[in-house]
Amino acid sequence: MKLIIMPEKKAFSWPRLLIGILLLTFVILNLVPSAYYLLEPGPPIKIADLIEVENSSREEDWGNFYLTSVSQKRASLWEVIQFFLIPFDSEKELSPVEEAIPPGISEEQYFELMGQLMQESQIEARAAALTRAGYEVVIESRGVEVVSVFDDSPTRENLKPGDIITRVDDREIEMPTEAVDVISEREIGEKVRLNILRNEELIEKEVETFEYQERPGQASLGIIITSAGLDYEMPPLNIEFEEKDIVGPSAGLMFALEIYNQITEYDLTGGRDIAGSGEIDHRGNISRVAGIDMKIISAERENIGYFVLPEDNRPDIDDGRELDLEIITSESLEKLIEKLDIVRSFRPLHSITGV
Repeated sequence: MKLIIMPEKKAFSWPRLLIGILLLTFVILNLVPSAYYLLEPGPPIKIADLIEVENSSREEDWGNFYLTSVSQKRASLWEVIQFFLIPFDSEKELSPVEEAIPPGISEEQYFELMGQLMQESQIEARAAALTRAGYEVVIESRGVEVVSVFDDSPTRENLKPGDIITRVDDREIEMPTEAVDVISEREIGEKVRLNILRNEELIEKEVETFEYQERPGQASLGIIITSAGLDYEMPPLNIEFEEKDIVGPSAGLMFALEIYNQITEYDLTGGRDIAGSGEIDHRGNISRVAGIDMKIISAERENIGYFVLPEDNRPDIDDGRELDLEIITSESLEKLIEKLDIVRSFRPLHSITGV
């Protein structure tokens, strides 16, 4: 007769099961994306590390310009829970995906467009800096192409993707920044006249501006645009941009300042660190950007003493807290350089904000 020894049956362990369920839940919450983007201040980036200018005048003891950004990523379910469990973390925000991504385009299309706008901002920054330094620059395009029309835009019946806007009222349009500047100067609800190239036929449409939620208090057409048939002639001065995981046009101003600094004979920073943000067109006009409060926080974290931004963004600065840096605002590259010259001469800054 064989003696069979049966293995001892282990008692069921509720604690182990509970721990397993909790671990599985935690993993799922971290892997499953939510319907929100998590926004927080991104680290300042030294622009001298991103731009290489042929025959640069830059010296080792010069100061630095820094671009600032808002870090935006799709929040996991766990990050959403953390956000509401720790509400006192005022440096972070949650933004619903449907508010962050304009209607009518996919998330992938949106980031592809933002990458294109970054490339265009580099062209415009280079043109603005070279022009200010006395070089001759020629930029031409067919106008701006409509990529998408928002579902709630009053222009939806008059504009279609693929349309090329060549003129707004009496202003010829070559770059997206020009179109934005012209429209934002109008009153909300005001009608504007557009010259449009559609299927190679020139037509005219009258449309009404409205208030887009991402630009409160500012007139908009509710469309996404990009340049059409962009062509340019610049002096034979090699300027290389390093690829970086940054998208959108808001670094244009800081690109222009760094380029100008490297092609002139003196250090515009006066040995200081200066951060900032702003769109710029090839004529040197500076336009407002989003996320200013977070970008200022980014500079403060690194003890950067000065922050430059568009004059139109001055109302966006949080008046409820004391800033650890000096703010310099301007509506043009020319005026901004004049103000930075005052910084170099050690005079107080409080009297030079404004336009």
